[in-house]
Amino acid sequence: GWTMLQLATKAGHMEIAKLLLEHKADVNAGPADMNGRTALQAASEGGHLEVVKLLLEHKADVNARPCERYGRTALQAASEGGHLEVVKLLLEHKADVN
Repeated sequence: GWTMLQLATKAGHMEIAKLLLEHKADVNAGPADMNGRTALQAASEGGHLEVVKLLLEHKADVNARPCERYGRTALQAASEGGHLEVVKLLLEHKADVN
């Protein structure tokens, strides 16, 4: 299953994500199964710019490897979804373009 932070960021729930991080949610928790994503990958896929900013402020790993089935980094997910501002932000934080 997904962590509460992963679920909140996937849905773009900024205030819930903030609250969870204040209570020490693991910003870099890996996917729990073959279909999972990190919180940053989930937020990037949804184009949730403010949530992505929040996660990066809390030291989310911009280059976390994707799980086996999902297969996309945060940058790949944002690029595929056409989320230009998220792509720019990830690149500013040294996302690997290769």
